[in-house]
Amino acid sequence: MKLTASKRRIWRISAIGFCLIIGLTLFLALGTYLRAYQVTGGDTLWDLSGKFLKNPFLWPRVWALNPTIQNPHWIYPGNKVRLKAPAPAEPTRRIPQEAASARPKVVEPVIRKAAPPIFIYRNIHAEGFISPKKIKEVGRVLTNKDNTPMNAFPKDLCFYAREGQTVLPGDHFSTFTYIKEVAVKKCQKSYQIQLGGELEVYRVEGRFCFAKILYNYTEISKGDPIARFRHWPEKLVITPFKKPLRGRILSMKEGCMMEGVSRILYIDKGEADGLHQGSKLSIYKDCPTVENPYHPAEKVTPPPSHKIGSLLVLATQAKTATAVVLGSDREVEIGDKVQP
Repeated sequence: MKLTASKRRIWRISAIGFCLIIGLTLFLALGTYLRAYQVTGGDTLWDLSGKFLKNPFLWPRVWALNPTIQNPHWIYPGNKVRLKAPAPAEPTRRIPQEAASARPKVVEPVIRKAAPPIFIYRNIHAEGFISPKKIKEVGRVLTNKDNTPMNAFPKDLCFYAREGQTVLPGDHFSTFTYIKEVAVKKCQKSYQIQLGGELEVYRVEGRFCFAKILYNYTEISKGDPIARFRHWPEKLVITPFKKPLRGRILSMKEGCMMEGVSRILYIDKGEADGLHQGSKLSIYKDCPTVENPYHPAEKVTPPPSHKIGSLLVLATQAKTATAVVLGSDREVEIGDKVQP
């Protein structure tokens, strides 16, 4: 019987549909088979990984998919082993008509904060500080290794440890001198300290300590006292100080000038007031005392409203700090005010 063209077309479409149904059935059956396998005698995770995942070294992945398997080396007939992670179910929810018709949400660009400014001060340990009392000495300089006068910059020296002080090889110390007394408050004096250099002990014989001079800041002389070294980072992050604070300049380092202005100064605020390395403050000039226009016999002092420059804290003590002048349009003097 000869088929017409229309019937042949119908047969072709039916055959294609039948093949698609058979292929889909096999695909679903294979997917189910891969996701769950029933263990038979002699099966191991190694063998199952090689058979179904084509790589026996993937057995830890199969074990991770089956938390009920306590020991990966022991699986029993009848157990079901998952070989493939189940596909996540897509959540079905009804989208409101208003949301469906709404315009797509505009994503705001991410703006990254700029890195804070950095100030590097290589000579930070040479600038000294203000101490409210005399520093506890560890020892005093005797001479250098060759017993020559300490009138130059030797490479090493010998110091005599104070009684009761423990000094070990590898310890770091600083030589220092007292520059002058500084009045912090009425009837209260402090001391301006200048560091001479940094030492590292390499040999100890009784109370005689031999040390290398790592850095020289000023001339080291025989009899100079020695104290424990305190390290200050040379890299400072500049952070404007925002807490309430009113301080004043106690003293300045002599011989350290920048365009006619003393560059290193010491203020009467420190760690107890919240200051830290990198704190930035402003310098204000006091206005002169004037007469009260309503009571001429009375003197009044205007607030320090004239800003003349700024400073950066290099190092802090408990109640004082060492700072460097970043810039000023007038001469900075002892007694000038500092505040945020």
